[in-house]
Amino acid sequence: MKAFSTLNKALSPIFLEPHAVPIRIGLVVLATDMVLEAEWRELFAGTPIEILVARIACAPEVTPAALLTMAQQIGQCASLILPDVALDALAYGCTSASLVIGEDKVHHLLQGGNENLITSNPFTAVKAALAHIEARNLVVLSPYVESVNTPFYEALTLAGYKIMAWGSLNLTLDRDIGSLDSDHLSLLIEQLLEGIPTRPDAVFISCTNFRAIAKLDQLEQQYGCYFMSSNQVMAWHLLQQLNISVSNTHAGRLLNET
Repeated sequence: MKAFSTLNKALSPIFLEPHAVPIRIGLVVLATDMVLEAEWRELFAGTPIEILVARIACAPEVTPAALLTMAQQIGQCASLILPDVALDALAYGCTSASLVIGEDKVHHLLQGGNENLITSNPFTAVKAALAHIEARNLVVLSPYVESVNTPFYEALTLAGYKIMAWGSLNLTLDRDIGSLDSDHLSLLIEQLLEGIPTRPDAVFISCTNFRAIAKLDQLEQQYGCYFMSSNQVMAWHLLQQLNISVSNTHAGRLLNET
């Protein structure tokens, strides 16, 4: 066997030029979430955006008490995403927990002391998206139980939105939400919108574990109003803050209007 020193050849590394470095978005995803990471990777395929994911421990139940426990881990989990490399933005992927923990607290936990770091969460993002399209009349489809839905409804109402209808699937386990058949979504929307005398400005499909992005275009064409999902609005919110445009996403009018 030859000595390693006789085979080892010193080579010169060539690093990416600054213009070729991807836009790096860190994403804190619930350990129980089956959908968010997959939808984002498909959404951002072919763009200069790189999604870097860390999973956060969470209870299998979607209840206010269980959601609140994640506040203790968000900052630590986010800090593990490329700790020695600057990220362009960070997001926390849980709609209901962003509300229960508090969107401002989530924002500061993600920043970890870096006040210039761009962040997003679905609750902040949906309010920004609704303000962007100047929506007032809103319909919500939610997979949650009443103890999660009620504060969510109250927060949207307090923010100035008129809730025309609210559909609840009353699911407690996150794995059940992630296992929903997206082909059934159109029937749920049909049932939810039935009997509403006027068209809403937007329909919001809540929960990052609710598979919906691929159906938004079809639903918008059918009903003539904006359709938004947690994963779509959070992506849009980050793109807005990063001043990045994407087109032909087939993920709803909101993203194609950036």
